[in-house]
Amino acid sequence: MRVVLCPIPEHPDAVGTVDGQPLTVQGRDAYAAGHPLAQEEIGEALAAAVEEAASALWGSDYLGSLSRVSGLNRRSVVGDRIARNGLPDWLLSILAYAAGHPTPRALGYLMLAAAEALDATDEHPRAELAVLARQGLDDALALVARARDMKRLPAGPR
Repeated sequence: MRVVLCPIPEHPDAVGTVDGQPLTVQGRDAYAAGHPLAQEEIGEALAAAVEEAASALWGSDYLGSLSRVSGLNRRSVVGDRIARNGLPDWLLSILAYAAGHPTPRALGYLMLAAAEALDATDEHPRAELAVLARQGLDDALALVARARDMKRLPAGPR
């Protein structure tokens, strides 16, 4: 069995595919083209799909990042736990969308930055966070552009 977490435009409630069929999840119950799948049946393939999607976002050491962004305990997002218990539908939807992004690694870093901003700025209302986040992104883009503009290549033949 092969599970892929990805957006499926013609099935907006799907979190991906299972053997080419739309995969939907309600709570932690999985369905392939509307037919229920037992956790024992889909568990290993789902854990592999989560690892693939999360690795696209945060690299091979994704456990801390996935835990941080989702707010779930780190042990809950380990492969063997996912194989046994699955993951909530909301998290699978987030992973599917993010892994299908044109630049998943960049989006993964932005998700971590958002988690940091949410965790560190309890004194700011969420509406203010959007302004702070935009300013932070603008600052980061300016700093990286400056670093790249200031970079000097060695003179002379190579």
